[in-house]
Amino acid sequence: MSDTFLSKKVDKWVPPNRWVASLSNGETIFEDVRPMAPTWERLLIYLDENNLSITGLRAQVAGLEVKMPKNQEGYIQKKRMWTTGATSGKVLCIGYCQGGLALIDELGEDRSSMRRYCRDPEEPWTIYSAKIRKMRQE
Repeated sequence: MSDTFLSKKVDKWVPPNRWVASLSNGETIFEDVRPMAPTWERLLIYLDENNLSITGLRAQVAGLEVKMPKNQEGYIQKKRMWTTGATSGKVLCIGYCQGGLALIDELGEDRSSMRRYCRDPEEPWTIYSAKIRKMRQE
C-alpha cells in the first residue's frame, strides 16, 4: 500500500475533529475521510508493511486536544454515535492499552468528555506496537 493513501498533513480530506498518530519513523498521520477503507485500517496496513509502530496518539475535537502517553503497547481509536430523544451526537474515543487493560477518553463534539478504564478492546480498535504484532503472528 502506498503511503499516498494516508494524510501526512491537514488537507481537504482531514476533518476538524480527528485523531492524529505519531509514528516510530517520525511521520505524523491525520485521520481522513477519503472514500475508501477507514484511515485506522489503512494505517495498520502501512505499519505492517513498513514494520512501524504508533508512538503517540492525540485527538483534536471542538478546539481541544487530548494526548495519550507516548510509547504504549497499543493505541485505541473508535467512533460512537448516540441518540437521546431528538438529540444525537458523535463521540471520538481514543486511548491506550498496557497489560490487557485500557484507558479510553471519549470526546464529544459539544466539548463533553468522559474517561473510563476497561479491558483492552483488541483488534480492530487497538493497533499494537510492531513488536507485539510480530509476536501475535508467530
